[in-house]
Amino acid sequence: MFYDYYKILEITREAGLDEIKRAYRIKAKLIHPDVNNSPKASEVFAVVNEAYDVLCDDKKRYLYDIKLNFAESKKMDAERKKQYYGTSVKNDTYSNPNTINQDVDWNVFAKNAYKEKTDEDYFKQAPFIYNMFFASGMFLGFLILIISLYGTYNRFWPLPFIFIGVTGVILIREGWKGIMGKKTFYSNFLRLFRK
Repeated sequence: MFYDYYKILEITREAGLDEIKRAYRIKAKLIHPDVNNSPKASEVFAVVNEAYDVLCDDKKRYLYDIKLNFAESKKMDAERKKQYYGTSVKNDTYSNPNTINQDVDWNVFAKNAYKEKTDEDYFKQAPFIYNMFFASGMFLGFLILIISLYGTYNRFWPLPFIFIGVTGVILIREGWKGIMGKKTFYSNFLRLFRK
């Protein structure tokens, strides 16, 4: 069964660790099976413990918040449909929070949620644009190399300017490696901007 741990502990979603601990202690004093004679006290106390355990751990809380937001959005969608179409339409299964699938492995979801794209992913997404990026780099490299060699040979500028041609050679080499699908300096550099 899916519970709203924030409502159980009677705290806001922005509550800090100290506030969570304080709310848990208050609830535990009231609900603990040694103090409370209710037949369901042990079940309720287990839920309160679970709420405390999840909300105190940052990773568990993050995943729980995702799950809770998903459940609430589906419930709101179902309520909107019910208001719009009336009661003649079958109610959406998400209008009841108890019907949410509890067998979802949220740890697997967290690992796959923010998977970084690789160069192969970008190539598959738009191979022409991907190759044009490297081809334009090669073209620019040829241009730099030819201009630096031509200008130095015809004495338009001094001899040390020939070393500008090294930049052109690097661009040509990196562009060729990129088109051939090998790891390049470009791909590592571009990965910084893709995040």
